[in-house]
Amino acid sequence: MFKNYLKIAWRNLIRNKGYFSINVLGLAIALTVSFLMLLWVQDEYSKDKFHAKDDQLYRVKRTIPLEEGVLDVYAGISYPFLRAAKEQLPEIEKFITLARSFEDNLRLENIDFRASGTFANADFFSSFSYPILLGDITQLDEKPEALAISESLAKRFWGSEWSKKAIGSNVTILDNGDFTVEAVYKDFPKSSSIQNDFYYSFEKYLKDNEWMLEWSNNGIQGAFLLRPDADPQEVSSKLNKLFQDNIKGELKEGCFIQKFSDDYLYNQFDEKAQVSGGRIRYVRIFTIAAIFLLIISCINFVNLSTAHATKRAGEIGVRKVIGAKRNNLMGQFLTETTLITGISFLLAYIFTLLLLPSVNSLAEKQLALNFTEPLIWLGIFVVFVCTTLLSGVYPALVISSFRPIAALKGQGQEQKNTISLRKSLVVLQFGLTCLLIVAALTVRLQIEYINQKDLGIAKEQLVSIHQDKVLTDKYEVLRNELLTSNAIEDVTLAGPSPLNMVASSSGVSWPGKTLEQGNIEFSLLWTAHNFIDVFDVPLKEGSYYREGSTDTLNIVLNEKAVEIMGIKDPIGKSIQLWRKPRQIIGVLKDFHNRSLYEPIQPAVFLLDPNNAGMMFVKLEAGKTKEALASLQTVFTKTLSDLPLHYSFVDEQYAAAYKSENLTGTLAYYFAIISILISCLGLFGLATFMAKQRTKEIGIRKVLGANVGSIIALISKDLMKLIVLAVLIASPIAYYFMNTWLQGFAYKIQIHWSVFVVTGGFAILITLLTVGWQSIKSANADPVKSLRTE
Repeated sequence: MFKNYLKIAWRNLIRNKGYFSINVLGLAIALTVSFLMLLWVQDEYSKDKFHAKDDQLYRVKRTIPLEEGVLDVYAGISYPFLRAAKEQLPEIEKFITLARSFEDNLRLENIDFRASGTFANADFFSSFSYPILLGDITQLDEKPEALAISESLAKRFWGSEWSKKAIGSNVTILDNGDFTVEAVYKDFPKSSSIQNDFYYSFEKYLKDNEWMLEWSNNGIQGAFLLRPDADPQEVSSKLNKLFQDNIKGELKEGCFIQKFSDDYLYNQFDEKAQVSGGRIRYVRIFTIAAIFLLIISCINFVNLSTAHATKRAGEIGVRKVIGAKRNNLMGQFLTETTLITGISFLLAYIFTLLLLPSVNSLAEKQLALNFTEPLIWLGIFVVFVCTTLLSGVYPALVISSFRPIAALKGQGQEQKNTISLRKSLVVLQFGLTCLLIVAALTVRLQIEYINQKDLGIAKEQLVSIHQDKVLTDKYEVLRNELLTSNAIEDVTLAGPSPLNMVASSSGVSWPGKTLEQGNIEFSLLWTAHNFIDVFDVPLKEGSYYREGSTDTLNIVLNEKAVEIMGIKDPIGKSIQLWRKPRQIIGVLKDFHNRSLYEPIQPAVFLLDPNNAGMMFVKLEAGKTKEALASLQTVFTKTLSDLPLHYSFVDEQYAAAYKSENLTGTLAYYFAIISILISCLGLFGLATFMAKQRTKEIGIRKVLGANVGSIIALISKDLMKLIVLAVLIASPIAYYFMNTWLQGFAYKIQIHWSVFVVTGGFAILITLLTVGWQSIKSANADPVKSLRTE
């Protein structure tokens, strides 16, 4: 029976090549996107899930109470707290020190490499599933000069002989001193959110930074490995109590723990310190967009199948007369659907393989079709079954319902509810397409807004260079040499980046400070005297630090800080920083010192060039190539032992919004693909409608109808549906995109023109798609149209 179904299905599809091609191509395109999205979603969800002790690993988060009961969430925590928690809570098996990664120069004899790394304790490796290939990782706790490096870094240093030469070799980290390689670990997998090429001893960092031993200092991040039988909620409650028992103040900070592998996708919190989003938003957006495309393609299938059914009325009548039951007819048409879906899946697989390299480049991932993964098979099976059922069940019901006598006369007519459903599906299809177009336009406008927004601080024509100790020692010589080049405008020191002032402190006091203001964090920036000149930051009042001074008695704030303090005429007024009095000498105009997801933060600017962390070189406009050549020459001459590594500040700023740029690009592609699939469906539907009304068009032409009226006749019904789709989709699209924009502190307002453009574009593509078939039908010879069959 099935073999017969398959044979007949294949013959029908070959006989109706246009209908077959449109359905297969539309489904194949939608399925290709679904495959790629399935791979991307799987990769996102797999981040940090590979650890053998995933269920026991929890990251610590700190909550800071602000005014009106608002809780701010930070990842920073104090080292004494981590240590005390391990000692006092039996549910905690190990504590793990986590730190922000940094790039530094590593030197082995006369070989230099730039690599990313940080410090850690040995429990970092014993808790996470990062295998040790050589050596003894416990030396990170035993020896302050111990160093662990990745396999790839070892191969860069010693080539094929790395396994023989690495352990015991002396490596210099230019900013941190001399170390001995005690362990080599396997490169972290791509599914790890942590990627570092070296780790030096936390004990070494602690020895050099004794302020880390203070409970009030939250300079590192941390995680715990809980015992297998521990209750995370109970542990979180105990940790919060332990933390609050050991800190001072009436309005106390708190803490909680979050599963380590959840942090990648769920790292944004609301005012009550509850998870409110994170990268998961993008995963959901792309998944929904892929589902929309699949639905749009299935709608094409349903519309074309039900419309095409009337051509098969005779076949259905014969089958029913000779005894075919309804379930036999449904089986036949579901077999056709399965065949089309199967061919579409095969094409989608080929398209996916061809597109994977480009997608990997765009998303900066290493996605691959790994058929040993059960999730891949499950996903393919679910998509296949859902697509087949969505596409095939209703057309099969419609076709199998024709009455045999009418069908034998070739009068298999669709019922009114079938036609109404098809119209509804066209509205739904173009409604979803309009949603994707509005989303693409909104995301693109927001990205342009981010890239073009006046930040109140310069970011173009600026190059940043890591401030190594040797650079600090020779900074003045280096700066003077660089300024001799007519392609370099100025040089300064500042850190961390003024565009992302991650360092902060609540240790700022002023007259009239309230209890609720006790935990307000002030962003900190260590600078040289000419910082505001290089970055074009305007002074609102007062002055900046004088050249040549080592000013530790004065202080400069931004407008936001003065506003929070409520100080009128601030110049000359005194405040305290870390319990030491300082006089306000200047107030800078506010500039965006954090991500545009956050409002401008109150900021303190300190004169401390030696501890700034970054050197910034301002290039003359239009002389970038010449300036970089001068920079290399001066570095080679002045700092012969220090390789030059630089990056452009505007590129760093753009990189901070990589997810948003990716979202914009993908939304753009989704919109184009949805338009293409919808146009395929409209073309097929218009072709069928034109053929169905061939005689009517012939009669109208004989009676004097012109080409324009014939085109209007064929197009008007579809145009009404498209306009209705735009009207329904617009408020829905506004709601969802406005919700997405709420995640930004600084955002565009969705203008009515977005919906006008979307509606106009939808109408235009409908006219172009339907128009060709309409013109063809309008120009057909009426004599041929009016011939008897």
